[in-house]
Amino acid sequence: MSLPEHWWSASKSYASEILSLLAAAPDREFVHWRGEAFSGGDLVRSVTDAFLALRNRGVGKGDVVAILVAPNSPEMLTVRYATHLLGGAVCYVRTTNPGTRATVLPLDHQIQILRETEAVTIYADAEGAERAAELADGSGIPVTRIQRGESDGAAGADVAEIPDAVSWDPDALAFIGFTSGSTGRPKGIRLSGRAWEATMRAWMGVGREYDCASILVSTPLSHGVATMADAVFALGGALYLHETFDAEKFVDTVSAEKEVSWTFMATNHVFQVIDHLLERGIRDRAAFEAAGLSSLKRIVYGGSPAAPARIAQGYQIFGASLAQGYATSESGRITILTPEEHGDPELAATVGRPFPEVEVTVCNSNSGEQLAVGEIGEVRVRSPQMMDGYNGNPELTAQVLRDGWYFTGDIGRLDERGYLTLLGRVAHVIKVGGVKVHPIVLEAEILSHPGVRHAAVYGVQDADGSDHIHAAIECDPAEVVDIEDIRAGIAEALSPIHVPEKIHVLSELPMNSNGKPDKVLLKSKYA
Repeated sequence: MSLPEHWWSASKSYASEILSLLAAAPDREFVHWRGEAFSGGDLVRSVTDAFLALRNRGVGKGDVVAILVAPNSPEMLTVRYATHLLGGAVCYVRTTNPGTRATVLPLDHQIQILRETEAVTIYADAEGAERAAELADGSGIPVTRIQRGESDGAAGADVAEIPDAVSWDPDALAFIGFTSGSTGRPKGIRLSGRAWEATMRAWMGVGREYDCASILVSTPLSHGVATMADAVFALGGALYLHETFDAEKFVDTVSAEKEVSWTFMATNHVFQVIDHLLERGIRDRAAFEAAGLSSLKRIVYGGSPAAPARIAQGYQIFGASLAQGYATSESGRITILTPEEHGDPELAATVGRPFPEVEVTVCNSNSGEQLAVGEIGEVRVRSPQMMDGYNGNPELTAQVLRDGWYFTGDIGRLDERGYLTLLGRVAHVIKVGGVKVHPIVLEAEILSHPGVRHAAVYGVQDADGSDHIHAAIECDPAEVVDIEDIRAGIAEALSPIHVPEKIHVLSELPMNSNGKPDKVLLKSKYA
């Protein structure tokens, strides 16, 4: 069919803006996935097909569409655009983890998501068709499916037959995302269209500021990187989509394509890239550029504490490219430690300062009273990117959303310059001899020891209910790490009570799928 011209314009949304840009360059390649390139025209057709198929299914304002397609396929974006143009919202049922694993959730978990979100249909591609049929049998929810190369009667429509998109309501539900469960049972997080667009516009500002356009995505488009992908489209850039993270593939893609200017990854993925580059003999910025990697201007990372020595190593190789972000699923992005600030050792323990549109304070967890500079308390956030609340859980929503502020559950302190230092989770404090030990503080001290790559500190309770400090570390095989030196360093820098009773040296620290040390596994295996 001929490409429709602005049937989407009535929406007046981020999706209609993106479609107009794609339609203006129908032959240009905007997405690269599984060895294929997708042009602006391809993507517009994909949105149109999904729009008509979902409309024929009866999807309209306020309806939720569950998306089950191949990991990081273009349809993860185009089906969302189509749903938003119909006035609906989306959820993704393949995974609830923001990491890079392509593992599909168990069937019963997916059915639970379908029921909790009250999805009206499951949109599936050929790869997800079999599972979608099982979900339909288990939930009674119908499947909407368009096979590639076929239209199911939708794409054959004339432009005149395509109905106008629904006017965008920024206050309406746009997305229900699920947390990784690192702080408990996965929770559905309801985001309005206003919050979604606010995050996208904020990332557009970053892209313009640092002249970044095309992005390499290796974390799921069902999570935080999705708004970055939208921002890239809105800036006229291209997406290079990987189904999962692989350091060698990442480096090879950046080297070969020459236009990848930014990316987002977990902290441990940064370390894997560093190790891979070192194996290739790339040890400084000059070698990095000689290897054809100079297009990469920004590496946004986060998720877990970073060893200062490793970040210094990365700074030596990448130059002023690393940007550490602190964010939550509930509030969106919060603070940033800029690439330039990565060169200041005094700031290595912080997560930077708040983004311009974000307010951050440290307060008393119970009363909400704001604390003075330097005092330790719970971090609370107010921003235009905040969630509306937890799906189907008004009690928990009321606990964390108070007077327009989101209480993060993270413990921290602000200094006089506005830099935020995180000290752990309210729920993760280890009490030893009446003293509160914050695992993240102890982890930072262990990570400052030369040769330590990863560290995880966790509390173990004995039969009497008393807490004991344990730690697990992963070391650089090329370095000799003396455990007694680590113990002595902790006692001197913090106190003797902070010294872990046991320090387990592992060849590889287990990570969960969102890139953080798997403390649940560590407790069960090494307690």
